[in-house]
Amino acid sequence: MKVLPYLADHKRHQQIIYIEIASVLITFIVAYALSSIFNVSDHFYEWAQQYENTSDIDELLFALLAFLFALMWFAKRRINESRKLIKHNHGLLQRLLQVQEGERKAIAQHLHDDLGQYLNAIKAHAASLLIDDTSNDDALFAAQRISSSADHAYDASRRMMHSLRPVALDELGLSAAIEHMIDIWKISGKTEKVTEYRLKIIGNLDGLSESTNIAIFRIVQESLTNIAKHAHATEVFVFIKQSDALLTITVQDNGIGFDINQKTAGNHLQACYGLLGIAERVEALAGTLNILSTPSQGTAIKVEIKTT
Repeated sequence: MKVLPYLADHKRHQQIIYIEIASVLITFIVAYALSSIFNVSDHFYEWAQQYENTSDIDELLFALLAFLFALMWFAKRRINESRKLIKHNHGLLQRLLQVQEGERKAIAQHLHDDLGQYLNAIKAHAASLLIDDTSNDDALFAAQRISSSADHAYDASRRMMHSLRPVALDELGLSAAIEHMIDIWKISGKTEKVTEYRLKIIGNLDGLSESTNIAIFRIVQESLTNIAKHAHATEVFVFIKQSDALLTITVQDNGIGFDINQKTAGNHLQACYGLLGIAERVEALAGTLNILSTPSQGTAIKVEIKTT
């Protein structure tokens, strides 16, 4: 399977750093071996002796060493600055996501308080018409239509409120909230193609911070939404494991998959956009994200987050 790199894939960047360090060491070893074979130091000494009277060429080695140490100091300083900048960006992104969740919570609360109240009032008025003996058939039919429409609108608003701010996450905790979300996907008919959802949770998910809980919930939610929109899958497996201060989330489907070489075309581009929200949440938690996909063989999303 092919790996699609994203912003949060720090392991790939670490591997690049290790490769570069290994390249420097190999270059040093090769240079030392060639110098030993061709007696470079002896030839350099003989060449330097020719110009000893006109210049301090033999002092060049110490100048080069000083220059090398200066470069090393500068590189270390830039690395430290980069780490501070990355840490600062993580904080900004996490703060942005917290503000976003706060706005979602406020909108969900307004929907519950205002829209829900009016829908209940409409349904109550329709019910009063239905039990009124003086109402004619047309009025009764209209009352039934109004009551039915109010029910549909109320159900739609509840689904909207749940997507904006999952009540189960606040009341029951992360594990129960994810189980509840999977149950909703099973029975709500959000996609006609997926016939089986499987969920497996290993370890205790209690004790995580609120921001981590929300991020994990959203990662699973956005993964399922992306599968429903683009994967054409019939089976979805969600696996969550907490062990040794490392939380692993895997969401896998048996859908159509995609070729990373064509990820900018058509639906593949939309699928990638759908995964950007996941990448941003993982990035905010300084985690890693790997997306594995092969055409006709499905897609797997794997997230790793340190919980200490």
